[in-house]
Amino acid sequence: MDLAEKEFRVVWQLAVEQKFLPVRRKSEREGFIQFENGSMIECRSEENPDQLIGEGLDLIILAEAARLKERTWHQYVRPALADRQGRALFTSTPRGFNWFHEFYNKGQGDNPDHAWWQSWTIPSRMNPILPPEELAEAKLNTTPEAYAQEWEAKFIAYGGLVYPEFANEVHVQPHFYNQLLQTSVWIDPGTSAPYAALLVQITPDEQVHVLDEIYRTQKTTAEIIREAEEKWPYALLDDFNNPNDMIDVVVDKAAAEAVATWRLRGYRTRNEKPTSIAKGIEVHHMFLRDPGTSTDEQIIPRITFDPKCTYAIKEHGQYHYPDNDRQRILTNPTEKPVDVDNHALDAIRYGYYNYFPQLFNEERKDEQVEHTDWESLIPGFERSVSLGLD
Repeated sequence: MDLAEKEFRVVWQLAVEQKFLPVRRKSEREGFIQFENGSMIECRSEENPDQLIGEGLDLIILAEAARLKERTWHQYVRPALADRQGRALFTSTPRGFNWFHEFYNKGQGDNPDHAWWQSWTIPSRMNPILPPEELAEAKLNTTPEAYAQEWEAKFIAYGGLVYPEFANEVHVQPHFYNQLLQTSVWIDPGTSAPYAALLVQITPDEQVHVLDEIYRTQKTTAEIIREAEEKWPYALLDDFNNPNDMIDVVVDKAAAEAVATWRLRGYRTRNEKPTSIAKGIEVHHMFLRDPGTSTDEQIIPRITFDPKCTYAIKEHGQYHYPDNDRQRILTNPTEKPVDVDNHALDAIRYGYYNYFPQLFNEERKDEQVEHTDWESLIPGFERSVSLGLD
């Protein structure tokens, strides 16, 4: 609860220690203050999201909001404001072009749909108690990117990004389905975490086009299949509304229920998974910037994304290495990335391994599993219940 506790300590000092308002009950350990007029201030943490579910709120302050998961706002916090028509205040140092940046932009334009939103940036130089020499020292001994983000409150490409070479003007291009190209669906299954499914085509010269995506939480594989067939019938279904036997579905073999459900629906699956995350990252670097054709002046990609792939595009601007609290730019690139904001990226990694295994330099055997084997592997698995498909 470190971030929340920092904010709460300020309130505690004013309300309790300096007796700014009369207090009825309080507990610094449990993180609450109840005032004589009945109002309550509570300190909660994203680490236990169930604690965020409760009575209606009049005001919530999300400290260091850019470090929080977007779904925390949508699933837990926003509904709690509805009963009382409460307000939210997002305070944070910027963290690249993530969801916090999108929320900030809502308060900057004239869109009537965002009339309730207001946003400001307040750089450290506007702090009246911060000595100018402190700013001068920080600017002298900090990288320009880190100083811009940490001291000037500017949104920049996050310095700890795993894929800093990703650029919308290079890697985002309109794509249209071509029935002559090899087509597949690359998947990273999830339930509470997002279930990511990407519609992918590969050209004869091994260019990867990501045409569209499905990115859902709290959905079963059967529900994802239904949505995919409704969204992409031209690619997934034949003339009789049966699965196209030319389509492959790439899905992590560890997700046994997902593999079984796609197969029982009639899809052919590829289920090999790379053992090394680092090697998968290295291969994606090669596709984002083709080492054989790119130059110092120009990036030539082998993978591009249609603008409809908003979550896959967003993850490239969020997936990052571990960082400390203040010097986020100076991260250790040898560490594994933080295991968030990577669901579409994991689907891409699985796709690479199944279509370009030679790039991984690993021994690999293609796996053949009969449909009936999966029914016996999953306790209580029944075709009609698991699929829910007509």
